[in-house]
Amino acid sequence: MKDFIELFDGLKRAHGCTYVDKKGADGLKIKGKSFVKREVVTDQLWQNHLNGIEPSLGIIPINEDNKCRWGCIDVDKYDNLDHKQIVNKISGYGIPLSVCRSKSGGAHIFLFTTEFVPAKLMRDKLMSISAILGYGNAEIFPKQIELKSKDDTGNFLNLPYFNCKNSTRYAYDLQGRAVTIDTFLLSAKVSALTPKELQDLQIKRPQSEFSDGPPCLESLLKEKLSDGRDRVLFQYIVYAKKKWPEEWQSKLSSFNHKYFKTPYTDDVIENKKKDKKTYGYKCEEEPMCNHCDKKLCRTRKFGVGKQVLFPQLSDLQVVKLDPPIYRLNVDGERVELKSEQLQEQRLFVRACMDQIYKKPPKVKANDFDIMINELMANKEEVEAPAGASKLEQLSDGLEDFCTDLTAEGSEKIDMMYGNVWNNDGYHHFIYKKFFDLYLTKHRWTEKYDLTLMLLLDHCGCEHVRITVDKKKMSVIRVKQFEKQEFKPRNIKLKPETPY
Repeated sequence: MKDFIELFDGLKRAHGCTYVDKKGADGLKIKGKSFVKREVVTDQLWQNHLNGIEPSLGIIPINEDNKCRWGCIDVDKYDNLDHKQIVNKISGYGIPLSVCRSKSGGAHIFLFTTEFVPAKLMRDKLMSISAILGYGNAEIFPKQIELKSKDDTGNFLNLPYFNCKNSTRYAYDLQGRAVTIDTFLLSAKVSALTPKELQDLQIKRPQSEFSDGPPCLESLLKEKLSDGRDRVLFQYIVYAKKKWPEEWQSKLSSFNHKYFKTPYTDDVIENKKKDKKTYGYKCEEEPMCNHCDKKLCRTRKFGVGKQVLFPQLSDLQVVKLDPPIYRLNVDGERVELKSEQLQEQRLFVRACMDQIYKKPPKVKANDFDIMINELMANKEEVEAPAGASKLEQLSDGLEDFCTDLTAEGSEKIDMMYGNVWNNDGYHHFIYKKFFDLYLTKHRWTEKYDLTLMLLLDHCGCEHVRITVDKKKMSVIRVKQFEKQEFKPRNIKLKPETPY
């Protein structure tokens, strides 16, 4: 267990929990409930995970110092995924990665380091590797390069070897066979890179005629293509117009026959030649997105250059406050949002500008709504910090108000001045005085009527009619709170200096 803990060390103040429910309608992906818990990761949680006791443990790789010692390419594909093929592909490039089967049958491709390294460095390297492997659209852990605040929990990954003696979340050897946890730990330790080795890690790409253009073309066209012809042809046309602005049409026919298993007819190609408009690369569309390496592409002479691309939005978290706070990864950078900033693209752009100093380009309103709806459908819930909910704040404020010795009245009439009258085991006070003199002073933002409803429905308060100064009036009463003991400080005063 000690070696397992050391290998997957990460954020200490929170962790992920996953309860497996059932298989999806496709019979493949395992469904369940996942959430983030704001509790310290204890040895018992690690042990429960290895023993197969739910919930399974998820670790947030980025720590309190925005560093990590492991990262992962999460291949979220379940239909006929060939793990042995992934292992062989990795072996061919000589990259020190470990491939594990995920709980849903996908692949978790891990990279380990001997020491903690900046999260940005880990993300950058894994993004380049994922593009080379053909998983450029896969999720990368750590999901962010820095945590927003001490309340930010980041995103967790479900760990391998749940129920390690009979696990379905195992690693593979070079022959594509499942290995024991002991073998996995030894292999991971041996393959772990030093910080310098990670910094210097470069994956050589074979030279091609597209080495000055988008890496996606370079990867996709290593052999003749059968799927995605139209989109790839569009991508090539953008490239050709950049490289041969006056003669790009003459290049289309030879490209069509050289790189497509089933070439387009001549009349289709001729129609493509007539299009004089200038377009940008479609990096976000398949199959290009699976081989996208934005960082490398921007360095290429005829790559994406200064073209403004809409950022990748991922991993929406909902912090269960009232109202809720949303945290979203925007190209790996953390943005904190209110509900209206998710609803309106204009407000979303402003939030990105204010927080990460980037201005995403405008997209069609319908496209933006689709993106947000997809994020909401896969949101991750995060527990609110203790005492952060509106109801908890109100309950704490009520107790504070009722037990404040300076606000304690000795007579009923004192309630008229905003004090609390204690009688027969109850605190009595005038609601308006409590709202105006206490809650407003403490920056309470809820409306007058709603606050009263919360007091009556959730805080044990009730309306009563009593006589004050010969007049009947309505006041609030609540059972008396236990008063805190106030002990005088033992302070030794210096004797007064005589005149």
